[in-house]
Amino acid sequence: MYLTAQQLAVANQAIKETFETSCISWQVLPQWDTGDPAKTAVPADDVTTAIPSTVAVVGDSEPLTVTLATVTSGSPDFLLARIIDKAVDLAAKVDNAVIPTLRTTAANSVTWNNSTVDKLLLSLIDARTAVEKAGYRAPSCLITNTDGLKEVSVLVSGYSVQQTLLDTANIGSLQRAEQVAPTTTTNARAVLVGRRQRIPHGGAADESPGEEPVDLAVSVPPSLEVLGEDGANTIKLAVRVRYALRIKDKYGLVKLDK
Repeated sequence: MYLTAQQLAVANQAIKETFETSCISWQVLPQWDTGDPAKTAVPADDVTTAIPSTVAVVGDSEPLTVTLATVTSGSPDFLLARIIDKAVDLAAKVDNAVIPTLRTTAANSVTWNNSTVDKLLLSLIDARTAVEKAGYRAPSCLITNTDGLKEVSVLVSGYSVQQTLLDTANIGSLQRAEQVAPTTTTNARAVLVGRRQRIPHGGAADESPGEEPVDLAVSVPPSLEVLGEDGANTIKLAVRVRYALRIKDKYGLVKLDK
């Protein structure tokens, strides 16, 4: 063993907490544990088709190399700092894989018209209408990029219109993502995720996935993997996660592009 059981426990707890606060997908989409770290696929549970199918479990990781001196040091601070930094990078990788997929799979499409505040409000109401028709009447979650966030946060007479827009469109959670579409898609603005449960902002991990249009099947939670020696007096580690994105009802999603 290169790390003691206590060191692994502390590292895994730090990774878990960091990942949960850094990964938008983890905050927005409910999760369930497959109970099998070696799982390669899970049932898709796609309600839009009568044909059963499966979704592949995918893995991602962020490697790092540390010295034996760092591992055996009396203070875990530097090791934890390195691990936490990699957990943030891994969270970004997961978001860049999950969020654009939500947008491209969405069955509903609404034009994001921000030429005036009134027209932007109408766009958001149209998105609300689309998910409510599919049965998702709880406050939705809007994931937007930086341009979209600026456009919903404009000032009118010195006051931000953001809360008025969100309340009228029945949006209970607003998240800003670095990427809501492939980088070549410049007109993308947001994706709206419909909900059947009243999920607090950033609190999807604690909710039941059964009622929601999208969930994450987690095979290996965000954690530390010890890979072994990597040269003289160095150890190779990796912050890893394995999961499957299950879009069970594409009609519970709305793509918003300019």
